[in-house]
Amino acid sequence: MVWIQLAALLVLGMIVWEDLRERSIHWWWLPLLAIGLALPRWNGLPNEDHVWQVTFNLIFLALQVGGTFLFLLLRNRAWINPVDRFIGLGDLLFFAVLALGFSSAHFMLFLLSGLALCIPAYLLLVRLWPSTARTVPTAGFLAAYLFLWKAMDLAGMPPVALTASVAQHLLAHE
Repeated sequence: MVWIQLAALLVLGMIVWEDLRERSIHWWWLPLLAIGLALPRWNGLPNEDHVWQVTFNLIFLALQVGGTFLFLLLRNRAWINPVDRFIGLGDLLFFAVLALGFSSAHFMLFLLSGLALCIPAYLLLVRLWPSTARTVPTAGFLAAYLFLWKAMDLAGMPPVALTASVAQHLLAHE
């Protein structure tokens, strides 16, 4: 299974490269990434657990996207299509692919922390390259973030946020 994870790292690297350069990603990376993220998970979980977690992740994602649409509807007092104006279709599809490869707790942690990190990453990008396009390469930033998570996991150093001791510390309020 290590070769699948290495292939997933390669795909994530290509998504980062494309989104930072072109502000879009090619659609064929998404099925390859879905295989690279979902296959190792299917190997370790019963099918009903995996289906339940993916369903939960997709519902969580739908609530976030629905909330964003509702916010834009209320703010503009008219329906506008936010896809391609505020968020790219590639970003939404990338989020859906991510839902396949994470447990529910890790998906929520990854998505929320990754989206929060997109803002400072974008500000740093604009600061370093002032001529950059004024759109946030969300899929690229999240792919870079996931690349770091996966690389650390492959190296035997899971991200600190995923270790039980950190979770126990947070839950115990020590």
